[in-house]
Amino acid sequence: MTITRRTFMRSAVATGALVAATRPAFANVRWDFADEYGAQSLSGQACNFFVSEMEDRVGEALIINYQGGGALGYKSTDHFDAVQDGAVQAAVTLVTQLGGIDPFFNLSSLPFIASSLDEAYLLWQAAREEYAKIFEENGMVLLWAMPNPPSGIHAPEPITSVDALEGLRIRTYDVNGTRTLREAGAAPLQVAWSDLVPQLSTGGLDAVLTSADGAIQLSIWDYVSDFTEMNYAMGLFMCHVNKDEFDALPEDVRTAMMESIDACDEYNWEIIRDSIDTAYERMAENGMTITREGDVPAEVFEHLQEAGASVREGWLEETGERGQNVLARFEELKVQAG
Repeated sequence: MTITRRTFMRSAVATGALVAATRPAFANVRWDFADEYGAQSLSGQACNFFVSEMEDRVGEALIINYQGGGALGYKSTDHFDAVQDGAVQAAVTLVTQLGGIDPFFNLSSLPFIASSLDEAYLLWQAAREEYAKIFEENGMVLLWAMPNPPSGIHAPEPITSVDALEGLRIRTYDVNGTRTLREAGAAPLQVAWSDLVPQLSTGGLDAVLTSADGAIQLSIWDYVSDFTEMNYAMGLFMCHVNKDEFDALPEDVRTAMMESIDACDEYNWEIIRDSIDTAYERMAENGMTITREGDVPAEVFEHLQEAGASVREGWLEETGERGQNVLARFEELKVQAG
């Protein structure tokens, strides 16, 4: 038989098809995992714990590449669409920035709704099923969550009077914070995390609504001198993955991923607890003055709570029965927890 170029090419194609057919279908599946924040941030630590958990459980059957610091070009506000469309397989997202997609996402940043980390966990448990339903309806699978540490106000002076809020150009991270602080007399501006330093360095902002841990990530002492503890809200980060990519994984990998959720939740709440005192120490070491919640006059909290009341009422109007049922479940869980 004379081997022509055509018969050679046909043979090569057939051989390639045979090799492809006999190759393990799920060898070394690789996912990218997007995070707007850096590896040393609390969300970064949570992500890397999850990556480590999956490596321990499934080895190289799934290789997850953590892409922190917005390395893929996505901010948290972009993650929902990016994961839904399959542009990235997984992401960790501050979901309070997704209120434009579904107002239910604003739950965890309702002002003063959860007064402690324990309550933030109960609120997550009360709402998890509804969150999961939203992701499922949009082609995604919800995995675990972690709370942002309690938000306070970083500013040039302590917020120990109602007047200190008047006209304050303050960064907020979602619509609830923007509405509440506007009602309180401030001049809020919703700014993405990656855009904060330019705004602070050019004088575009006077103050920042974020956690003490957030202050460390920004070295915020280079821009402001004071932190006022407010325990204003603990917005949730959530890990969500593309459903088609998830469904394409072997069954044992899917099972391992779902079984990692409780371990991730437990780890995430623990590192938040540990982070708060550490962050306060770092701020003090860098010359910041910290005003504790107990040293803030009651009139300031009353003023903020009054400003936030309309935000909560508006959220209930937007979410209807879904919101009412979750808040009722939250109250039940608090009673059960004693």
